[in-house]
Amino acid sequence: MAFLIADTINCVLIQKFKMYPNLYYAVKDRFGVEVNAFKIFYTFGIFVALAFIIGAVCLTIELKRKEKQGLLLPREEVISVGKPFSLIDFLVNGAIGFIFGYKLLGAFLASREQSIDLQEYIFSSQGSILGGLILAGLLIILKYREKNKQKLAKPEERIVRIWPHDRVGDIIVLALIFGILGAKLFDNLENWDRFIKNPIESLLSPSGLTFYGGLICATIAIAIYVVKKGISVWHMADAIAPTMMIAYAIGRIGCQVSGDGDWGIYNSAYVSDAPGHVIEASAGAFDSKLKKTLHIF
Repeated sequence: MAFLIADTINCVLIQKFKMYPNLYYAVKDRFGVEVNAFKIFYTFGIFVALAFIIGAVCLTIELKRKEKQGLLLPREEVISVGKPFSLIDFLVNGAIGFIFGYKLLGAFLASREQSIDLQEYIFSSQGSILGGLILAGLLIILKYREKNKQKLAKPEERIVRIWPHDRVGDIIVLALIFGILGAKLFDNLENWDRFIKNPIESLLSPSGLTFYGGLICATIAIAIYVVKKGISVWHMADAIAPTMMIAYAIGRIGCQVSGDGDWGIYNSAYVSDAPGHVIEASAGAFDSKLKKTLHIF
């Protein structure tokens, strides 16, 4: 089903839209505006993010449906509430904000003046100290305000009921982290000779990911998590199945829109006629069709 959805939409996209590796080319082509900073927003990455977001929404809906049927039940847990803003909160939020600000805001500012490779930039020592401090300060302020609103004169422990759909955020984070780690691990196992020659470069390189490695490791991590939280593995797997189909389809659309796997040598042996049927190309037909297509786009 996922392949059918993805390939059907891809067929429409390839006929109606061009392919853009990043937002810079899309905005330039559609609006005639050149913004170099948009080059760091890769089209495929945007669709991967959309796949995770829409996947989370679909999983939440499916889990709520199972909860209404009585197939999944809540679990009571003891939580501490009313604690004031602590040094740990300051350090954790400050560190996270600084890292993201140093790299992402740094990349955005640097790309305004020159073209950069975002992947190489992220894994380099380059960054913006100002951007890191700004985002770190912002996260610290937001966390402080949140803690201050919930602060009690005397912190207390409360028993709360947590439903399976309340844990979707944790599940998505686990899928993201262990999916990437697993994909990277299996890629290095499959290319052991390359890994032995330069282990550090192979581990830190942004390229080289194996789909099944990510699927296996993410599945194991999520299964362990749901068992610890008292959730039925079978019902969770049943709920995740349609979610994965939709998320995969969206990711595949990202491949198409970004042009991933669609660049290369033109097949001059065939062309399409007016109704859209593929036919053998006669002498000169391919060149004529190519010029006509390029003129349209």
